[in-house]
Amino acid sequence: MLEARRIVGLWYHRAPVTRFLIAVDFDGTITQRDTLHLIVERFGDRSVWDSVTPDVIAGRMSVEEAMQLEFATVRATPGQIHDLVRDAAGIREGFVDFVMWARGAGHQVHVFSNGFRSVITDVLARIGLADLPFDAHDAVFSAEGTELVWTDRGTRCTLCDRPCKRADLARLRGEYPVAYIGDGVSDRCVCGAADVVFARWELADWLAGQDRPFHAFDDFHDIRQQLEAIAKRGIR
Repeated sequence: MLEARRIVGLWYHRAPVTRFLIAVDFDGTITQRDTLHLIVERFGDRSVWDSVTPDVIAGRMSVEEAMQLEFATVRATPGQIHDLVRDAAGIREGFVDFVMWARGAGHQVHVFSNGFRSVITDVLARIGLADLPFDAHDAVFSAEGTELVWTDRGTRCTLCDRPCKRADLARLRGEYPVAYIGDGVSDRCVCGAADVVFARWELADWLAGQDRPFHAFDDFHDIRQQLEAIAKRGIR
């Protein structure tokens, strides 16, 4: 019988975990390169991206504010966007096998993204995971300009003062512990609601600076091995 106790919204399991909600970021986590950065770099004004990135990383500007500024400069058709992402974004090694393993083991995999539904839908269909559920914003691309379409995440988060991914996670987490996988600024707040965190790049640097625990990874083979071990021993 699973023995657990819930403290401050997190599960601490003293026995093996039979099911995780595995929450996965998209840009720079599932993909090797951030599709938002690729799009702005190719079809927008790179100088805007360069000027706002330090403020986003330092927390002086929200991710959403930066996206508004960056994508105001983007002019491209949907076909051009999809061709760019297919050619240049890449998929992190082991992701498809990881999803197949997770499903077979009884875990639930869900993508939580600050990116765009049209881009994510195309990528997942191309790698044979069109049925993988996700939450994301969207963008309407055209040669005349780009309109961002924000998903409704309810009221602003009381911790980060943004409409962040915590709302999406809270809606889905249910009774199972959460393993969060991410790489960037948009993952900072939501990973605090997870029981186990796998991090790389900017997210890993930030967590280390905050002296908060996480598991580093290079690819999804790493995550599978670590998560299997965690599930066997339980979360402490």
